[in-house]
Amino acid sequence: MGTLEFPKSKLFDLGALPPIEPEVSKVHIPRSLRTYNPLLAHQLKDEYPIIRFQESSFENGMWLLLAGEASNVVVPWIMSGDNLQDAMMDLFNLHAFTQSHFGFPPNVDVLSMLAIFGDWRQDLPSRKPLSIEDLKKIFGPEINESNAEYFSMVAAQASWSLATAQMMSHVSGVKQLMTIDGHSAVAAEQFQQQGIEVLNLTTAKLMIETMRHNRLLENNLATMIVGVDFGNLALAHKLSQEEGFELGIIRKKRVPGKIIGRSETFHELVYGDVRGKRIILMDDMIGSGGTILKTLKILLEHGAAEVIVAASHAVFAGREYYEQLREVLINEKVKLVMLSDTLPLERPIRGGDKDLPYVPAHDGREQKSVEMLPTSDFITWLIGVMLANPDFSERARAMEPHVLRQEDPLLLFERITGQKISHPQVVVTYHEGGALRPGPSLVKPK
Repeated sequence: MGTLEFPKSKLFDLGALPPIEPEVSKVHIPRSLRTYNPLLAHQLKDEYPIIRFQESSFENGMWLLLAGEASNVVVPWIMSGDNLQDAMMDLFNLHAFTQSHFGFPPNVDVLSMLAIFGDWRQDLPSRKPLSIEDLKKIFGPEINESNAEYFSMVAAQASWSLATAQMMSHVSGVKQLMTIDGHSAVAAEQFQQQGIEVLNLTTAKLMIETMRHNRLLENNLATMIVGVDFGNLALAHKLSQEEGFELGIIRKKRVPGKIIGRSETFHELVYGDVRGKRIILMDDMIGSGGTILKTLKILLEHGAAEVIVAASHAVFAGREYYEQLREVLINEKVKLVMLSDTLPLERPIRGGDKDLPYVPAHDGREQKSVEMLPTSDFITWLIGVMLANPDFSERARAMEPHVLRQEDPLLLFERITGQKISHPQVVVTYHEGGALRPGPSLVKPK
């Protein structure tokens, strides 16, 4: 496999956007984005009018924020584990645009954010699976085996995404949030409950376009789209419907571990026949690479002829990702591993830069490496659409090919397959020291 070609996309046209009225619509590029992705920040500054925002202080060191005025302001934002404090401080600072007091109206009427990456994985406290033995200890020996999955919820943890939604709404005054391959339907619902309109977008259509351009989907193989778990079912279903791919579904399950309070995960193919087919394995992000590696093994065990791995965000957690993605690349049946560059490899924290996994050429084979889809023009176009259309429905219409609607994956699974899976039931809380107790509003399982 040689280096991919990344042609100019036909799925969006940056040059076709209407002129932006500089007195009406402006961009605010927060400090965290300027630090995290300086190249994108410079491109946005060159393309669009920038609103005044000045961080200053009085002589005694007291903080002073000065904000400009505009009807419609868009804020591109990245909130990741390695820029967390800066990103949250920038979110707090947005109150300078929307605060209203002493009869003065806010400086900005419609404040919107484009979360290029938002780590919403901690949308709820963690759940730990319960065995029948656990349940009998709490509720008595009459508890029987059931098809339902029972869980305890960790009492010590809080929902990070809910707190972010509350700050975004009540402090920052954000009215609309656009996300790129947001990980969690639960988080999207939390933002909506705080009065923020949410639209989730995906880079997946750009990836499929790139695969077609590089003729990776040409030959006599049938192509099937598969997500790594139920959380990716909405994306896999969208591509199946719009691109004509067959659909396969992987389910990830958690089971009680041998150590109390610990759980283990395993994956199973629950829908679709992958034998002899080309599989496009889609995920929204790659952290350690472990889920991709496990899912790849399952697909090959079930007879997949070849596999293309694609994901939006290159989180690349720790150092595990490098060796695990190399193990994916080494497999001869893997034709491509591609991510988008929504998160750059050069990270602002010292020592936090990421290397791109590759397999050197030998024995007459070509070098294989993880390929990175450029997204700066796509992000610039999305922001241009937001600047040209303050109305939420107009923005959604203009972005339609890239809109990924998030919904309950279990209900979607039932609609696709006719098979009903009960929602996991949280029946007890998990406390410090491993104690399991009935929660204040939790119901005894049947």
